[in-house]
Amino acid sequence: MDRAVVIANPVASQFTGGSHRDVMAELAKTHEVEALWPGSAPEATEQASSAVSDGAELVVAMGGDGMVHHVAQAVVGTNTILGIIPAGTTNVVARLLGIPSRHSRAVRLIARAQEPKTVGTVRMNLQRGDTESVHHAVFACGFGLDAKVVQVADADPYRKYRFGSLHYARSALGVAFREFPAVKPHVDFSAEGRQARGTTALIQFREVYTYFGKVALRFGDEMPEPMSALVLERLKRRRIPRIFFDALTHRELDDIAELQVWPDLKAFEFAADPPVAAQADGESLGMVDGGRLSWEPDSLRVVTGD
Repeated sequence: MDRAVVIANPVASQFTGGSHRDVMAELAKTHEVEALWPGSAPEATEQASSAVSDGAELVVAMGGDGMVHHVAQAVVGTNTILGIIPAGTTNVVARLLGIPSRHSRAVRLIARAQEPKTVGTVRMNLQRGDTESVHHAVFACGFGLDAKVVQVADADPYRKYRFGSLHYARSALGVAFREFPAVKPHVDFSAEGRQARGTTALIQFREVYTYFGKVALRFGDEMPEPMSALVLERLKRRRIPRIFFDALTHRELDDIAELQVWPDLKAFEFAADPPVAAQADGESLGMVDGGRLSWEPDSLRVVTGD
């Protein structure tokens, strides 16, 4: 019988003890299953890494997008399969991969899966001083505006837990209108012959880019193949309503002054002075001096509903 490890976040907004018992009971029908309870985000990655090293065929992340991100760090690039039981507020990864929102349906999908889907991820080599760190983004990453929004949203965990998407939207509007218009271009972006100096870059490599519930943001009509970058030179308050409207209605954002859309990317580099905020999958990665992003096809085996 294959071995499965369930790594759960009991403080996720939709987590209950009953749902966890249901998940364990269903998986026990087809797997030798073990439950783990990390006390922190790094511990979730450590537990997932140990499970992979010990030969677990399946590692299940039960929680929100943060739990999925941290568990995936250990699973990317291995033969271990990632399962997802959405129990957070927005559950972006689950929605993008067609995973049912109800835990009972999601676990049956995992338990009965014949063949996982192999998807690509983005490898992020980030530099801060003399230290380099490596991260893997599962659905989106960015530098500047959106990473600052993540920092602000995380600074008020109660509202993040209680209001979810509304809290992110409020944080985004606050940062966009109050803070970011004063930020001057200080980051040099480059990718496959393109260059720009600006304040923000959003990287899209799934169908949608969103932290706002069911609201889908896109850089244009084309799907990212494999990555697309939205580079913002400078944010001016008068342009914010149009940027949000065009992103929500999937219009071409590079028609807006001081915005550029770079499609068809396999790599992306940047250097910042002073440092710029970074995020992956809605998780803050702190301030960084620069780095390189690279598309890694077929790097994650995951159970999907597609």
